[in-house]
Amino acid sequence: MTRRTKKHGIRILAPAAGLAAAAVLLAPASGGASPASDAELRRSTPVGTWEGTVEHAEGAGNLTLSFHADGVMCLSSGGGPEGGGEGRGVWKRTGGNTFDYRVRERLYEGDGTTVGYVDVDQKARQSGKTFKSSGISKIYDANNTFLAEAEAKVRVTRVSATPTAC
Repeated sequence: MTRRTKKHGIRILAPAAGLAAAAVLLAPASGGASPASDAELRRSTPVGTWEGTVEHAEGAGNLTLSFHADGVMCLSSGGGPEGGGEGRGVWKRTGGNTFDYRVRERLYEGDGTTVGYVDVDQKARQSGKTFKSSGISKIYDANNTFLAEAEAKVRVTRVSATPTAC
């Protein structure tokens, strides 16, 4: 969630500062390997829907991440009368149980007004139905003026083997 300040225009208060990354396209998750079955992808990759928390300098908040087999991912954070964040990005496998993801998160107030953006590049390690990731978020105001960087740490649990639509 966000609050406006006279000095910078916005102040990130909740999950938004922690998650989101540049909408730079990465290679598809398959990386040229032989195609795997849907069941294999769901067991050994982040394909599916995940819920958990993001921690950053301003505190912690809830978030939902959804990873698709074609390398697309989406996120939502916060929500309700105080506002929140939403974004669509990409992910790619980097090892047997590791992957990276990037997404640009639009930050909005309760009335839907965009108050800023957050770009993050997260590196994740999956362990069964959970994963942890970390990265540096770059925070911008609604006019795309850079404001700050902040480290973010994510911990989530898979709630469904089926990804939600972005």
